[in-house]
Amino acid sequence: MPFFRARGKLIHFAHVPKCGGSAVTDYLGDRFGDVAFLDNRYAIRPEPSRWTRSSPQHVDALTFDRYVPLGMFDAAFAVVRHPVPRLVSVYHFHAEVERSLPPGLGFSRWLEEVEATFGAEPFALDNHLLPMSRIVPEGATVFHLEHGLDPVVAWLDLVTGEASGPRAVLPENRRGDHVRVTTARAEPSAADLGRIARLYAEDFARFGYAIGSRQPLVAAPVVTPAFLAERDRALAAAARPLARIRRKIRRRLDRL
Repeated sequence: MPFFRARGKLIHFAHVPKCGGSAVTDYLGDRFGDVAFLDNRYAIRPEPSRWTRSSPQHVDALTFDRYVPLGMFDAAFAVVRHPVPRLVSVYHFHAEVERSLPPGLGFSRWLEEVEATFGAEPFALDNHLLPMSRIVPEGATVFHLEHGLDPVVAWLDLVTGEASGPRAVLPENRRGDHVRVTTARAEPSAADLGRIARLYAEDFARFGYAIGSRQPLVAAPVVTPAFLAERDRALAAAARPLARIRRKIRRRLDRL
């Protein structure tokens, strides 16, 4: 649950796993400097040396509030995602990158195992299976990943009263970025969709999603044409080969 200081304000980012959180956190660091309650090396630390049962950035809201009272923040926000593609992303990440799942375990079989132990194994897979509603505190400004991350930048401009720094959130941790992928993306069956609907019913209800539609039921925030023009220039600059190489090296150094 990272937080940071910007223009004298303390702002909390409720990082929901597999909802663009790494991209947003990197953006926050690029724009505002140090980001607290964040450990990008958590997964590579030997388990006995870990201070927490999950990485700090993936802690649930109730636990976080116990140690860092949410009332001390001037603002809070989160990015959420439709539960179905979120669970598919969790599966591929742990099967292909973390390699924490048995080889050859298909999505449907994995989801059956998830349902059988759901709630009985706290902190499973570094809280990647935790419902989003357990991570996002009440009162936080909520953005939907399906609407893109431009509204996050515009909101930070409004909260801080300053439209400066990077104008675009650049993608991070896409499938295939870290390991070679040779298989197709998992396609949930009707039974899988039923399981996800049962397990994450509170997320569907709270964040405005429906099992039959991948788009949120709420309208996308409006961003101005002037902002979009700045965003496009930032994306074009970031796509230049030298800029991509520099960014890749810097990100790897950050995680050493």
